[in-house]
Amino acid sequence: EPGVGITCAKSCPPDGRRVAAGCDDAAVRIFSIMDKQPNETIKETSMVLLGHKNGFPVFDVDWNRNGRHLLSSGGDGSIRLWDTMAVGPYGTVAKPSSPTRRTSLSGKDKKKKDEAEPMEVETEMGVPGSKEESKELKSGAALAVYRGHAPSCPVWSVKFAPSGYYFASTASDATGRIWTTDRTTPVRILTGHTSASVHCVEWHPNCNYVLTGADDRTVRMWDVQSGRCMRLLNAGSSGIHALSVCPSGQYCAGSDALGTIHLWDLGSGKKINEFRKLPVTTKSTKRDHGGNPILQMNTSKNVAQMVHTLSFSACGTALASGGDDCTVHVWNVKSAYGEGTRPGLMKPHCSFQTRRTMILDLNFTKRNLLLGVGSFTMPLLSPPVVVEQ
Repeated sequence: EPGVGITCAKSCPPDGRRVAAGCDDAAVRIFSIMDKQPNETIKETSMVLLGHKNGFPVFDVDWNRNGRHLLSSGGDGSIRLWDTMAVGPYGTVAKPSSPTRRTSLSGKDKKKKDEAEPMEVETEMGVPGSKEESKELKSGAALAVYRGHAPSCPVWSVKFAPSGYYFASTASDATGRIWTTDRTTPVRILTGHTSASVHCVEWHPNCNYVLTGADDRTVRMWDVQSGRCMRLLNAGSSGIHALSVCPSGQYCAGSDALGTIHLWDLGSGKKINEFRKLPVTTKSTKRDHGGNPILQMNTSKNVAQMVHTLSFSACGTALASGGDDCTVHVWNVKSAYGEGTRPGLMKPHCSFQTRRTMILDLNFTKRNLLLGVGSFTMPLLSPPVVVEQ
């Protein structure tokens, strides 16, 4: 929709036939590609979920493993659970009707009280430039609202556990919290980060541990049963904004604000390697005053571009990353922990360039198919140049 910005997006498991997008107008929009042709563009949303207050953006969404229930977290400090398959009066999202003006008309001769009842006529007050109201969407329903973080603190991230019953969240109150879907208050509070903003959260595949990344340049692994910090993983460069754990649970990957991807061994807590985009070197030939060719090597400087999403393959040997550079990079994890590898000098195994799509979510299927979701960014138009004669 024009004028609506997408802040986050997630593809629905297991095949990505639906995509949930959090928007900057406090709404969650769900797009369906079930009946679309390969070259057909999705023009309209199949569902709009309204519930977050005060017009704050929705910062994160996450699907349950059943592909039906959805979690969303926003700037209003709340977490909301949605049923995206609900149909009926409880799942109807009704839009307000246009304002009307009521006028009463009565006859001059009033014989009886019953006969002299005024007739009400509704006259629409048209607003120039207004659009027709969209039809009511008869699917989707809000099931629960969870509030437990500090007041007026945006909830940056929310994540369902692999089991589906628990979920975890992080906010700008320097804490992470663990919830259950049948209780509106947290069952565990994870405290230990030294910075206010805890940006991301990720579950371990065995559901016994939760990992959080924050602006204090650390990743902490917590025990779900006791709430204690079991591992402290240091990044060393800047705050962590995205996390992913390999299916075996042995390795954890985290990306910082500068675009560097860190790889840790969860067993020892040591950093194994770093992945970063290498500067591009180009060759150019110039001639001196005598006409002799001179070969010059031009190396471009790396611009810090944030990585928004990380995903391990089903076999755990590949790591996909995507972010502001509109490119999906696939890294070879096996060669990262080999002998003689230097941090930050590895090249991606392969890269996939998009036109102007900022990558917001990547997901490997069980068949090692990589699904990506992004937000198309329009180029900035330069102002017209006026030439005076």
